[in-house]
Amino acid sequence: MLENFNGEKDVAALLAAGVALADPKKSPLPDGKPFVIVPEGFQAKPLDDVFENPARAAGTVKLRDAASFIAYFNRQKRAESLIYASLDPARILGVIDDHRAYGSLHGEHDGANWRAYRVEFPVPASREWKTWTNKDRQPMGQLELAELIEDNLPDIISPDGSTMLSIALNFEASKEGNFVSAARLQDGSTNFVWKEDVNATGNKIAMPSLITLSIPVFENGAPYSIDARIKYRIKDGVLKIWYELIRPHKVLEAAFRAVWAQIEEQTATKILLGTPE
Repeated sequence: MLENFNGEKDVAALLAAGVALADPKKSPLPDGKPFVIVPEGFQAKPLDDVFENPARAAGTVKLRDAASFIAYFNRQKRAESLIYASLDPARILGVIDDHRAYGSLHGEHDGANWRAYRVEFPVPASREWKTWTNKDRQPMGQLELAELIEDNLPDIISPDGSTMLSIALNFEASKEGNFVSAARLQDGSTNFVWKEDVNATGNKIAMPSLITLSIPVFENGAPYSIDARIKYRIKDGVLKIWYELIRPHKVLEAAFRAVWAQIEEQTATKILLGTPE
């Protein structure tokens, strides 16, 4: 009878121990996350929703403009917070809980931190920049070029809008003809001569050798001037024409440095060139 009683007592103790294991436990580890033991392999599974607040902030906030990045970083920054920048692709990354300076904690503590709370600004290219860079050095027929000019006329500041519109309309008019020659004029522009048939009088289209664009590099950014050389090829009466942007990478760098300077100034945080791993 006594042995039976002890057996029941032992079973009750085991059940109580099992229930105790199932209760959330506060972790003794630095991250402080509570955990429970689950049957499959008796693994410890962390729980984030047991307490009113998480043990520490984590995650990545992605923003669309510099002003939003600045506002958020300034709201959350600490002494150890750092900002990193990379150009290819253009990105600004703030690490709120970056490593602390060596020896800043507990004597010779190495300052290790989680680096898990981040704010990111993937600096988006403007629609105008994507339009013109995507067509850079791509041979086009005269109609395709005419459409590009008409659709993006406000981006071209030299020659003026009326001149470029006239060029586009003349290219559209030449769609049924054959290009027979091209001649470089004294002012650097090129006269393209086309005929609707072999007996027709030749029509001329004057095209400048250089155009100048004024476009923003990044969304909602300031416009930058960039020149483009006009190139062409005539073969069997077919005109292929294209433009070549002159040193677009330098314009991109200048625009990115402007964003860099704005963020650095308004967050009072020195930006590092690179990416944290």
